Amino acid sequence: MLNKILASFGIGAAKVDARLTNQHVRIGEDLKGEIHIQGGSVEQSISQIYMYLFTYYYREGNDNETLHKEVLATFRVSDTLEISPGEKKVLPFQLNVPYHTPISHNKQRVYLSTGLDIERAIDPKDLDPVVVHPDPLMEDVFRQMDSLGFRQTYESGKCKHVRHIHRAVPFVQEFEYKPLGTFRDRLDEIELIFEIYESGMDILMQVDKRANNIMGIFAEALDLDEKYVRFSVYRETGVPANLIENKIREVLG
Repeated sequence: MLNKILASFGIGAAKVDARLTNQHVRIGEDLKGEIHIQGGSVEQSISQIYMYLFTYYYREGNDNETLHKEVLATFRVSDTLEISPGEKKVLPFQLNVPYHTPISHNKQRVYLSTGLDIERAIDPKDLDPVVVHPDPLMEDVFRQMDSLGFRQTYESGKCKHVRHIHRAVPFVQEFEYKPLGTFRDRLDEIELIFEIYESGMDILMQVDKRANNIMGIFAEALDLDEKYVRFSVYRETGVPANLIENKIREVLG
């Protein structure tokens, strides 16, 4: 009886450990691995085994920035099962990483949480970092930015809250670049936002022009120096050569 009471507080209760076969994964691919359950000191009934992928994003308001947790996808691995004292169970899993998942970049992180739902007891949990790599189309765009002499800022890759967007999540991941090459005299900054989907991706580019005269300074003060361009690329044809340079020059005129 005492063991059951202690187990309800997590002492001598069952434990869970998710072991990933592939901790590194691309957007749209599957995470694979095994869930290891170790029985405690008493028999326990597990109503379900759940997993969810999550990240954090920042939201600005009242002159400060707050951090918020966002669940990207949830997965139910198993229904009710019994675990005897000291018993070991191993369950395989395969979970898809959705296209709206941010990549692991700079300080931006993605995690996989695994838990056992045990009635009238503290739920045992396990937390694992997941390294999410860019989609191949994103990598091609990043390479073009690098070849043009752009370098990402310290804040690049940060997920930020955006209002009134038709997305599965309430944020976008922004990639900020400073020009160090050809465009350093004409641009202050470029920001890229990617919308990934099965057949390709949409790119929203914000081009921030450098103020070179009194009119430019006036425009900068009113944010009139910021121009936006949206375009798409597809897996069937890939990212065209010089695409980014051509889009920048179109904005600059």
